Amino acid sequence: MKKVLLIFSALFVVFLTACSSDASDKTSNDKKETTKQSVSVSKNDNTVTVDNMKITLENSDVSKVSDEKDSNKKVYSFKVKAENVSNDQKGIGTVDFLLKTSDGKTVKPDYSYASFGDSFEKGDSLTGTVYFVLKKDVTPTELQYKPSDKVKAKWEVKTK
Repeated sequence: MKKVLLIFSALFVVFLTACSSDASDKTSNDKKETTKQSVSVSKNDNTVTVDNMKITLENSDVSKVSDEKDSNKKVYSFKVKAENVSNDQKGIGTVDFLLKTSDGKTVKPDYSYASFGDSFEKGDSLTGTVYFVLKKDVTPTELQYKPSDKVKAKWEVKTK
């Protein structure tokens, strides 16, 4: 019985090692280059309190996609931190955000990049980055927090 457990444990470790090496290969093969252009979220205070959550936009960035088939696109990223200031459990994630663009459209996050989302207890916080892919000639104008049918918070976005 001990031999069976030992063999099973060894196989399990090998399996986990193989799975983790695949994930690191995907991140190292990410085809994007950072440009000197930057994006800023324009608001006196980047923190708003909505639904008993304090949401802070910590930073933002823009990079171009260097893949040939997507060379006419840019990736906009917004780092978000949410803190639960209620007595109840709260949740937030990538799916709760939208981006309005200069061509009047509303864009959903690009889930091919890392996404985040979870629920958390009173006093806890959650940080993650939301990614949007836009054509080179389209610029973001407004980041929106829309957890349901109604926009609960919005931040003006300016490219520098």
